[in-house]
Amino acid sequence: MSGSGRIDEKLASLKDDQYSWSLEYFPPKTSEGLANLFPRVQRMVSALSPAWINVTWGAGGSTRESSLELASRIQKGIFDAQDDWRGNGSGGCDVCLHLTCTNVTHESIAAVLEEAKSLGIRNILALRGDPPRGDEYHVESESQLAHATDLVRFIRKLHGDYFCIGVAGYPEGLVDHGESDIERDMANLRAKQEAGAQFIITQLFYDADALIAWYKAIRKHGITLPVVPGIMPIQNYHSLRRMANLCHLRLPPTLLESLENVRLDDALVKDLGVSVSTALVERIRQETDIRAFHFYSLNLEKSVTRVLQQVGAMSETAMSEAWDEFPNGRYGDSRSPAFGEIDGYGASLKLPPADAIRLWGTPVDEDDIGNMFAAYVQGTLSCIPWCDIPVWDETAQLLPSLIRLNSPPSKGGRGWWTVGSQPAVDAASSTDPTFGFGPAGGFIFQKAFVELFISDEDKQRLVERIAKDPSVTYFAGTADPDSFESNVADGGVNTVTWGVFPGYEIAQPTIIEELSFRAWRDEAFAIWREWEQLHHPRSATRQFIRKVHDSRWLVTVVHHDYKDPNALWKLLTE
Repeated sequence: MSGSGRIDEKLASLKDDQYSWSLEYFPPKTSEGLANLFPRVQRMVSALSPAWINVTWGAGGSTRESSLELASRIQKGIFDAQDDWRGNGSGGCDVCLHLTCTNVTHESIAAVLEEAKSLGIRNILALRGDPPRGDEYHVESESQLAHATDLVRFIRKLHGDYFCIGVAGYPEGLVDHGESDIERDMANLRAKQEAGAQFIITQLFYDADALIAWYKAIRKHGITLPVVPGIMPIQNYHSLRRMANLCHLRLPPTLLESLENVRLDDALVKDLGVSVSTALVERIRQETDIRAFHFYSLNLEKSVTRVLQQVGAMSETAMSEAWDEFPNGRYGDSRSPAFGEIDGYGASLKLPPADAIRLWGTPVDEDDIGNMFAAYVQGTLSCIPWCDIPVWDETAQLLPSLIRLNSPPSKGGRGWWTVGSQPAVDAASSTDPTFGFGPAGGFIFQKAFVELFISDEDKQRLVERIAKDPSVTYFAGTADPDSFESNVADGGVNTVTWGVFPGYEIAQPTIIEELSFRAWRDEAFAIWREWEQLHHPRSATRQFIRKVHDSRWLVTVVHHDYKDPNALWKLLTE
């Protein structure tokens, strides 16, 4: 659909027997990923005819330029990455641009709204964004933009009724400060309506009963805004568990049981995800008057298309055999439209401030940090700033080495803090409970690698040691974006996990190369800054974390002899 249609008008025009749907995309972290997203969006707009498309907005405006570029191209129908994205196009789709108000100024929000208006965008999803990390995040003059309700009022004040404004709804309750409060959520949603909001898009959910009960409850509370349920087809087992942890989702026991039965086969997990999403849509259509659904695509194509086919919203169409249909996060191919954070919202701690301080304390020296990392790899700490889920089963094989690497020198360790690792694997079965993935009958291979924060002196010594072993490659960088070292030739790629399956091309789900390393390096050091801001500006903890941020290197080391499971760990610990 082209033009500058408002979402409230689209929803109001639906007849009783009509349904509509929308799609959501996030800006990939690399320019290659963004360029490759354009043709995917074009295919999906053409094949699926969404009523509108949402474009996400990184915390604190961190994705401003890429979000606006993506939104403009979609609005104007300019999907050739080589074109001037401010030119004229055809075949576009109405856009709903996300905006967050936490940790930004009135002036920056006003500038974005003017830019959106100049691009012909009529729809805004007003979100609070990540909660404040500390008093320094807000100055007195900005206190009016602490919540999504404030943002709705601010948009209305500046632009009257020009923008159609949507807000978020939480069928299972918004967990804030470590707890959920349904009555508080209802009051907040009512306040958003009174401030001028015109529709609600819900957080993802997998419990239809919860959505239906919540929908009935908000109507009893006098909330009359049209509701668009947010549906996210499950793409793989680990991404779902991570998202459940991040969003505090309740996963029904029957769903968890079904997932456990197929979790090693990514294709079967995706099939299950399509079935679950289809059932959610059909149940909600049967038991409510809701007639629009929003799909969180994760920048992927097939699952959403299959759901819409199964609910009868569209006819069977040929789907592209895309080379990156499985989410690959920061370890995948940096050219992928799905490369980057699972939600596209950028670096954040994924925890309320009170929980983060309770878990990680107030470190003032390197021993404190080393003890935290060592506790995490041993499983006595549930998460660290860079890893928001417990360590995976395969880490057990590396435990002695990881403990030695992470522990402080005062405890016999190296004081090297690891944020990612995997052991070497030589032809494990694809059904292996620890290393397996993909269909049965295949074999899995892995090269050992590790990612760690180390001092400048230790980095120099490690690089000297690596120079003596042709089987080892590395990437290294500091918080300075121009800082980069590697012994990998320009354009070189390290495939560190691959699978061989009957009747399929070789799958390469884990790739480490310069572009993906640089993207992760930027995020990893941004997380130090996020953690720093939990603490008072003059505190010893904040000053120490800033010192670490400024002085440490992030280094990724890959050992290519996957037949020797101890090769990398001997190099690092000897």
